[in-house]
Amino acid sequence: MTRALLIEDEPEGLANLTNLLHKHCPEVEIVATGGSNADLLQLTEGERAQQYDVAFLDINLPDGLVFRGLERMQDIPFDIVFVTAYDQYALTAFDFAAIDYVLKPIEAEDLRRAVGRSRINRSNGNTKARVELLQQNYAANSPNALEKIGISGLDGVHFVRLNEIVRLEAEDNYTHFILNTGQRITASKTIKAYEEILKRLNFVRVHKKHIVNMNFMKTYVKGEGGYLKLENGETIEVSRRKKAPLLEAVRQIYGEI
Repeated sequence: MTRALLIEDEPEGLANLTNLLHKHCPEVEIVATGGSNADLLQLTEGERAQQYDVAFLDINLPDGLVFRGLERMQDIPFDIVFVTAYDQYALTAFDFAAIDYVLKPIEAEDLRRAVGRSRINRSNGNTKARVELLQQNYAANSPNALEKIGISGLDGVHFVRLNEIVRLEAEDNYTHFILNTGQRITASKTIKAYEEILKRLNFVRVHKKHIVNMNFMKTYVKGEGGYLKLENGETIEVSRRKKAPLLEAVRQIYGEI
């Protein structure tokens, strides 16, 4: 069984989440529910926090954002799934912190997927660090917003600065992050998922297998598609289909070339 804590201040929302879990995720046992940061802190005080495997948390609560309660917890020994209304910036912040979410109104398939991923995330741990990164990224005016990304690797969650990532390389349903230190991190997400996350942050898809941090591009050698020479000495092929989007991205940053 997966033991769950539900924090949702709207009675209808709480009833709906409860019914959906009972109907579509029978392996989930709801241990406790609440509707505020005060409830969250009371229900997770001391050893009580150990009785949950996952917490479904509404972000906007009557006594402030749920981060107010989470930041007062010394440790978070369970995984978290945020329940939220659509907000593109917030969704980007979730992705950067490698934290799961479901959108209101909740779809059964999204809920099943989140419950399944929570089992993997529990083994990775680092919930407290992921929440801290999310809180940093959630405020659009934060000076450190979107400087770091949480990468759910095969051996845990890695927190990496964007300016350390040279490129991403696809391999089936996995993505390899190549850093400027030479370190290689393998993530259990497709490169397409990361393309959506990184496309407005100077990363460009140049091939079905490659996304490149434009800050590490050294030379573009023209050809049918051409290829890129990177500052770490690597050479990356540019596909014919990705040549025009690459050159447009370069023009937007550096002007006409």
